[in-house]
Amino acid sequence: MIKKHNPCTDFEEEVLSLIQEECAEVIQAISKTRRFGWDSYHPTDSEKIDNRTHLEIELGDLLCLVEILVENGVISSACVHKAIVDKRERLKQFSNLFQ
Repeated sequence: MIKKHNPCTDFEEEVLSLIQEECAEVIQAISKTRRFGWDSYHPTDSEKIDNRTHLEIELGDLLCLVEILVENGVISSACVHKAIVDKRERLKQFSNLFQ
């Protein structure tokens, strides 16, 4: 059995589980958007929430949980911001997003 050097607290386990679920929901929302388009919605959805709105909601849910990790000192806001800046620079170099 592998001993954890710094095991997660119950709080951290819960937040990480929720983030994992939200990531899956974001992936599903992206898949639906790519398959059916931005303005499409599920035919049985009485509220007729389109795929764009659904993705916005799921991304908001995910960002909320990231904020909770930062607010509780589990992860560093500065480190997350640095990762954002670094990713943007890599995207400028290796993608067509900024052309």
